[in-house]
Amino acid sequence: MERKERESSKGYLFVVGGPGGSGGSVISRMLAKEFNLRLIYAGRLFRDAVKKRGYEDFEDFYTSSNKESLLDLDREVDRRLIEESEGKDLLFDSKAFAGISHIKDIPCTVKIWLTASLHVRALRHLGKQDLEGKGFLERFGMYMRERKNLRKRWKLDKERYFKLYGVDYSKPELYNDIVIDSSNMNEEETFNLILKRLENGQYLKK
Repeated sequence: MERKERESSKGYLFVVGGPGGSGGSVISRMLAKEFNLRLIYAGRLFRDAVKKRGYEDFEDFYTSSNKESLLDLDREVDRRLIEESEGKDLLFDSKAFAGISHIKDIPCTVKIWLTASLHVRALRHLGKQDLEGKGFLERFGMYMRERKNLRKRWKLDKERYFKLYGVDYSKPELYNDIVIDSSNMNEEETFNLILKRLENGQYLKK
């Protein structure tokens, strides 16, 4: 992928994205710590914007609002990220910004996309819940709900980003420098592979 160079005076701008359960948030924290970057989490910007609109959380906003209101929220958060991209030494944890930066020709140091199979992503989400005392059938039901929710969210994200920017969410290789399937790796293995790719790709030259 041909990349526009970021001004050296601005330091780094890392972008990490991926569908729910791919490990993006954990890897973002690890990278931010490793390279001393200010972490900006798009999901938190969404939650803050939703609360300003008087809703309890994103799900409350989503079920109570129409599609255009959701797109307006996307645009608000994305404008904030675009403004923040002028800052120094940043890491954006965002599903959309790799595509946005590609369309709007915003230079980034490196854009990293993490993915994993639906099965693995559902298991990871399930692992964050309290399963103590729950039998096999109940756990299986919870697992199937996670699969359904993740599939629904992926479809929603794909529709939103295409309508907003013409971004093909199903083809992250079009917008990202590094694409990694973390299905068969733990967090440490994924992190170490990214460090190796960063070094081999010479992304960290200032």
